[in-house]
Amino acid sequence: MVRLLLVPLLALCACATLQGRADELASKGQYIEAADIYDHLVQKKPGDKMLVDARDDLRWKGLEQLLGRARRLRFEGQDDEAEQFLDSFLSYRNQWNTKLNGGLESSLADEFDGTYLHFRKIILEPAQQGLALTAEEALGRKRSLLSHAVLSKVRREMEGAVVQGGQATCARVKQLPFEGSPHWNELVVRYCRHYQASGPAEPSELRELLQAPAWSVALSGVSDAQQELLVGRLSQVFESSAWYSPLAARRSDFALRGRFTEAWDQRTVQLTAPWVDSEPYTDHEERTEVIEEPYEEDEAYTDEQGNKKTRKVTRIRKRTREYTVPVTKYRDVHKTFEYSAQRHSVTYGFSISAGGVLSERHSALVVARTDQYSTYGFEHNVSFSPGHVSPQRPNLTLPHEWFGQNALALEQSFAGQLRESWRQYYCSELSFSLETAARCARAGVALPAHASQVLSEVLGSDGPRTPVLFSSEPLPAAR
Repeated sequence: MVRLLLVPLLALCACATLQGRADELASKGQYIEAADIYDHLVQKKPGDKMLVDARDDLRWKGLEQLLGRARRLRFEGQDDEAEQFLDSFLSYRNQWNTKLNGGLESSLADEFDGTYLHFRKIILEPAQQGLALTAEEALGRKRSLLSHAVLSKVRREMEGAVVQGGQATCARVKQLPFEGSPHWNELVVRYCRHYQASGPAEPSELRELLQAPAWSVALSGVSDAQQELLVGRLSQVFESSAWYSPLAARRSDFALRGRFTEAWDQRTVQLTAPWVDSEPYTDHEERTEVIEEPYEEDEAYTDEQGNKKTRKVTRIRKRTREYTVPVTKYRDVHKTFEYSAQRHSVTYGFSISAGGVLSERHSALVVARTDQYSTYGFEHNVSFSPGHVSPQRPNLTLPHEWFGQNALALEQSFAGQLRESWRQYYCSELSFSLETAARCARAGVALPAHASQVLSEVLGSDGPRTPVLFSSEPLPAAR
């Protein structure tokens, strides 16, 4: 019976421990965390009304706390922080399907009003001023909050305002002269396209740009499939860079050189596993015992007539005796268990470079990736529990996996160097015109201060944000 009760008793102790932890968190005001633990307890005992009531009470306190913090931060003018708590409040309310009382509904309505006023300031007003990229950047920061259904109307209003602002700016800037300014023309084309507006005609030629590269390949140890994949992905990287245009007049020759090596080895080896054996041995222990010995002595007594007499009586006396006995004891003996196994080892080498001429006025771009990897593992079917030995299989990285990891690193370096080369060539000037500033923006990275200032004279606060129009990961078009 004791064994049958052991598992339920352990489960009860575990629940009690979790409940104590939840109550401790609640006492510290961490209601959301405590409610999560009670959720777990309710899942184990869904019919326990006490647990359900405690969980629901913690959920309510958690929602009050989140909305209260949002309101307090709003009053302090910390709108962004307030909206983070509002986002959490809405997420938990939806997750728990909690119906609010009048007090919370009123506080929530006030918080929505404050949120809308803040959105007007950071999204709607810039959009109405034609600063669509500025407004869209702010909109992007609020995507999580605006994803809640209760704010869908506000989201559509803000997205619509961003698009309208972008279209208004497109209509304005495309009226500016583009003659002799193909890069500025290209920037306006991308700006207009981003906001689904009809822009100017695309420039016919940007002399700095190149078509997709022609690859000369000399790789050893690389399969045809790996070679094709590597060339294809490097080409995609190039076509996502500032250097590429399908309308370019020039095509650059690029070279892919290097090798991939792999070496496998398998041999039988002897392995040892330490273990501890318990061996018996004979020892001697000193012991003592108490012995009872009879003896006689005279005892005086008085008979019936009153005469004093003596008689012999037998008494017992005790004494201690020491003696030695043999005993069996056990001692730990450190031993080793020897067994045979197959040792599998691999060694990979990756040394590949990609390079070519981007501009006749500058040195060639070369990106190289060199790496080496060695590891081993054992294979056997031996079991010996005292030495913690069990059947084993080697878990070695396969060559195509390791090649893929290094190919990806080469691609990333190639992309970074293409971006950095454009920045070095065309963003390092001492002064910028509208054309050269637009050319610099193609790098897709932050503009130098003087280039940003030139674009800001035409695009306002959208000027410094124009590199996102050339980013390899373009902004999602506003809906």
